[in-house]
Amino acid sequence: MIIDRIERLVNYQAILKNINKALSKVDELESSCEEGVRYPFEGGFVFFQKGQTKAVADSQFEAHKKYIDVQLLLEGEEWLGLSDHNEVTVATPYSEEKDVEKYYGETLHSMKASRGMAYVCFPWDVHKAVFHMDQTSQFTKAVIKLEV
Repeated sequence: MIIDRIERLVNYQAILKNINKALSKVDELESSCEEGVRYPFEGGFVFFQKGQTKAVADSQFEAHKKYIDVQLLLEGEEWLGLSDHNEVTVATPYSEEKDVEKYYGETLHSMKASRGMAYVCFPWDVHKAVFHMDQTSQFTKAVIKLEV
């Protein structure tokens, strides 16, 4: 997992192929995008989410195989959790169509991400997002899916 500021993601081009194209697409669409619509670019796609965080007990871990998951916090905040495949139990088997496998597990490692932050989850990163510890918060984010 990588955790950094959005503006520094360009420094990871060597390991995040097409991140520059993805960030350009986000800049192009941020003010006029439709929530949930997939916007393709060479090497992946981006979509936007708005919402309210949920309690940590109501959130679930997940992992992906076909895409690197890059999440940009454009407004608000959320908490994210990280685990290892050895520390979780499969809740929903892998769906190739949705590129996701869901897991049950205890949230042992977590941190708050706020406006301007980005985090990158590789296929080996079992992660959960969009939750809160104490108080509900609003968020707006861009989710970039980069082909592995």
